[in-house]
Amino acid sequence: MSHSLQSTAIGDRAAPDRSRRTLVLGLAAAVLCYLAHPPVGWSLLAWIGPSPWLYLACLPRMPGRRPYGAVWASGVVYWLLTIQWIRLPHPANALGLVLLAAYLGVYILAFVAITRIAVHRWRMPVWLAGSIAWTGLEWLRARLLTGFLMASLAHTQVRWPHVIQIADIFGEYGVTFLVVLVAGAIAEAAYRFGHSSAWPAWRRALPLLPAAVCVGLAVGYARLRIDALESQQTGNQRTATIALIQSDMLADWKGTTERDIAAMRQMYDLSRQAVRTAKQPVDIVIWPETMYRDPLLIIDPDRGPAAGALPAEVVEATAKNLATMAADLNAALLLGIERFNTLAAEKSAATPHGYRFEAFNSCVCVDRTGAVVGTYDKMHLLPFGEFIPLVDWLPALRNISPIAGGSLEGAHPAAFEVDGVSYCPNICYETVLPHLIRRQVVELIGRSRWPDVLVNLTNDAWYWGSSELDMHLASGVFRAVEMRLPLVVAANRGLSAYVDYRGRIVQVTERDRAACLVAEVELPPRRLYPSHFARYGDWFALACLVCCGITVVASTVAAAQRAAGAPREVHRE
Repeated sequence: MSHSLQSTAIGDRAAPDRSRRTLVLGLAAAVLCYLAHPPVGWSLLAWIGPSPWLYLACLPRMPGRRPYGAVWASGVVYWLLTIQWIRLPHPANALGLVLLAAYLGVYILAFVAITRIAVHRWRMPVWLAGSIAWTGLEWLRARLLTGFLMASLAHTQVRWPHVIQIADIFGEYGVTFLVVLVAGAIAEAAYRFGHSSAWPAWRRALPLLPAAVCVGLAVGYARLRIDALESQQTGNQRTATIALIQSDMLADWKGTTERDIAAMRQMYDLSRQAVRTAKQPVDIVIWPETMYRDPLLIIDPDRGPAAGALPAEVVEATAKNLATMAADLNAALLLGIERFNTLAAEKSAATPHGYRFEAFNSCVCVDRTGAVVGTYDKMHLLPFGEFIPLVDWLPALRNISPIAGGSLEGAHPAAFEVDGVSYCPNICYETVLPHLIRRQVVELIGRSRWPDVLVNLTNDAWYWGSSELDMHLASGVFRAVEMRLPLVVAANRGLSAYVDYRGRIVQVTERDRAACLVAEVELPPRRLYPSHFARYGDWFALACLVCCGITVVASTVAAAQRAAGAPREVHRE
């Protein structure tokens, strides 16, 4: 425990126990953090939002009979408010929202608990202990149960370019660390002003100094980095003209032939409008996830039916249609599509054309001559939406999933070169996970397939124009900064956007409307990347997690020693 907190412990013990004080402070933090996120979007509140939780970490003893239960409950409320859009795709998702919020509330409980241990047992300042705990747990949240990093505190800062540039070193975790550090400094200063009245004001405000220094360093780095990026531009800057096509079709069109036809007709008409009204020739037209409704069939002669077993017109129909469309638009195509790969030669009446296939949530790239450049299969699938966990052992799970999931994971990233520009696609929530996008870029560079543009194809129509769209785009902004690559997003019902490699949202569509966005994308000089984060990964957040683990283990060992009667200096927690 720091000296300032130790000196007031006796006074706090003498204070009356207010059993609801923990819950009130926790709910205050929950509401403040929620208001920092869309749809309200008061981003400056993120810098003070965690302060009430951190103030609880300052207290020698949290009020109430079950204070950690109150902390967990406040965390559940925070997540219920912030990701309420989870309920929108299907009525059954309301239960999923409750379960997910209950799980995510555990991270808030662990955050306060670990911070208290570090402060009261190891005498760390609250601003440092809290920022380490939150950041380390966020690294864990990005990986456990397939990973969920939506609504990161860092995402609230995407409109402030001079705050987020440190992400090319530390990833978005570095911005989260900075935000929580400031909140911790505010909490510790507030605690001192409330419990150390004999101290001069400057001493009570002292925790604000490291916060000011860290913010100053981050902003100073951002100014230098942006200036360096601007100075490396050349007179013959490479660009690519990209048309992003956005439908206003609802997400419930899947599986309905009439809606499939209507969706593709609308997308094709918007594509023609884009190439005809563009100020210069369009290099590539991009459609969102699964918006090209005819499947792409791939026949593997070593695994699938014998040659000629399937009619040629069935196998080649989609490729021919894509070639015709590319010729008509005089542009390359990158389209979200469902891809089927032959699995076995035996027939099955329940599958397409009488044969069994592997199914992939995929995209296909076709150049302007109609030749298929390649396909990319989504590597990170969503549970119950694209696959059903444990379904091989519990087949009944198929009956409770609101969306039939049967896709397989892709094995490798892809880069499609069109007219000298390399496009690296990802699908849906893959942009939410920094380690996944980094792994894809690093693998491609290792194969000498340097990407020039990150492309996200997504169908966010499931969320009815809610704040999910803003949170998903915010994730993409950080991927652009981390990789120092521009990102374009083609999203069904929005938000489709162009984000440059400085993290600025240059163009963005309106939500819930059909649109064609033509972006003149500025390509970065390849000497700008790989960035530090691309080279070394999320070492910073992992180091924070290791510190959390050491803190918990050391505290557990110390508690065991006390229980066994080992002599030890006693500290009040």
